[in-house]
Amino acid sequence: MLSQFQKSVLSLIPQAGKRSFLLAVSGGVDSVVMAELFKKAGYEFAIAHCNFQLRGKESEGDEKFVKELATKYKVPFYVKRFDTDTYVAEHKVSTQMAARELRYQWFNDCLKHEKLDYLVIAHHVDDAIETFFINLLRGTGIAGLHGIASVQKNLIRPLLSFSRKEIEEYASAQKLKWREDSSNASDKYERNKIRHHLIPELLKISTDATKAIGHTIENLAETEIVYRKAIEKELSKLVTVGKDKTTIPVNGLKKLEHPALYLYEYIKRYGFNYVQAKEVCHAIEGQSGKIFLSTSHRIIKDRKNLVLEPINTDNNKAPVKIEDGDNGFVDKDLSLLIDIKDKPAGYKPFHPQSVGCFDYNKLTFPLTVRPWAKGDKFYPLGMNKPKKISDFLIDAKISLADKDRVSVMLSGNEIVWLIGHRIDDRYKIAPATKKLYICNIVNTE
Repeated sequence: MLSQFQKSVLSLIPQAGKRSFLLAVSGGVDSVVMAELFKKAGYEFAIAHCNFQLRGKESEGDEKFVKELATKYKVPFYVKRFDTDTYVAEHKVSTQMAARELRYQWFNDCLKHEKLDYLVIAHHVDDAIETFFINLLRGTGIAGLHGIASVQKNLIRPLLSFSRKEIEEYASAQKLKWREDSSNASDKYERNKIRHHLIPELLKISTDATKAIGHTIENLAETEIVYRKAIEKELSKLVTVGKDKTTIPVNGLKKLEHPALYLYEYIKRYGFNYVQAKEVCHAIEGQSGKIFLSTSHRIIKDRKNLVLEPINTDNNKAPVKIEDGDNGFVDKDLSLLIDIKDKPAGYKPFHPQSVGCFDYNKLTFPLTVRPWAKGDKFYPLGMNKPKKISDFLIDAKISLADKDRVSVMLSGNEIVWLIGHRIDDRYKIAPATKKLYICNIVNTE
């Protein structure tokens, strides 16, 4: 087993003998065997242990055991105690998800602080098979079916070529001691149900079931490499990534064979699932305005494009003031250069969309900049009656995605500028104007 383990490590990290490793050790048989193999192989390593304080004295016993293991191997030992229950309550996640988020964040911090090269996790082939079925039952793409990756940036899993049975047999043969986690016997968690019930039934059907599934997972991992390259090649021709949004032309998407598959592979990174990808593709034949949401992003079916962007929370932000004499304004999505000067002789007003030019003496300071709101009205330049901003934006054919980024400038309670589109007629430059107030939008793209 040691020889096979060394081959596995070197296949992942060719210069392993010159690298340092942080071993995540829970005290269970898998991580204990991993530590033993690292010691016998002569690699430089330290041990890290997470105490989630979920099992009372049992958790304390695990920490003590792992500390003694590090002392036995004469390697550095790092431990972190987490208030897991509080994290669960504050972040509204499951206990398992909380433990995952907490431990990986700390492991990465530990790597940086202690200047170690790689994090090592003791996942084995049975873990990969269980993950395969978890993802299969939840619905997944090809990436979810190849189980657990053996290497991810600075994280490696050198035991993926071994089964749980092989690891336990090695531990017994070497007379190693380990800790049993009582929660592993419970069917509370989905993974345990698969381990205790589904896998045994499959082994009744075929004694080689786990080996066969393991080979399938390996094949899927290799297949995904080819699949990923083909998908990304097509998407690179199609997707346009901007500063605040990503656009995917509807006509281009429709020309692809199985467009929902391509779309899913792009939008899944933003929290969308395959069912939503199919719903979006179904909607591209319909009218504009359909919106699809994930927890962090939305997709809007516009006239010619699908627009992907973060969910806008800026409408809740406080208005920002511009004081008299300020020579500029900078906010998240808007930068202005401001100039105040006397009106030159023979001056002729000009009103490009990127410039707001006003009669300074008609303004009441401080001016206010805020997102436009439902019900807002102004007198668009050239009109002598008010118009709703919502109607103005519709008439101007402003996309749904761009509407949310539109802001207004107010003097007192009156809108003087629909920024980037039209000034208010009441504040325009007139023959009697003596001083100009000029706002130039600075392009930050």
